Amino acid sequence: MLALFSLVKQAYAAEVDLGEKFTLGVGGAQVKDTYSKPADLINVIVPNLMVVGGIIIFFMFIMAAFKFMGDSSKGKEEAAGIMKTALIGFVLMFAAFWIVQIVKVITGTDINL
Repeated sequence: MLALFSLVKQAYAAEVDLGEKFTLGVGGAQVKDTYSKPADLINVIVPNLMVVGGIIIFFMFIMAAFKFMGDSSKGKEEAAGIMKTALIGFVLMFAAFWIVQIVKVITGTDINL
């Protein structure tokens, strides 16, 4: 345990600037030149995560529908569980979107979502 702590301490002491070490695309532009603030990077990632989450939920609904069409009662129970999980995910994504929209209106900030 002490060895692990010393390795973490050494890695932290090295102070590697990730903005200089990581490059984007073929051109080799540094991350720190493209995204000057962490918020710039987050504004690119979050909308894409919402799209990916929506696609996953869509496929979960389709998978649940196919399982439900089966004749077995076990398949219908699995379909109900998948549908419940997909609905909870949808509600969470919907709530997160509207919370961000409300914060955007209240604070007057420019949040790209």
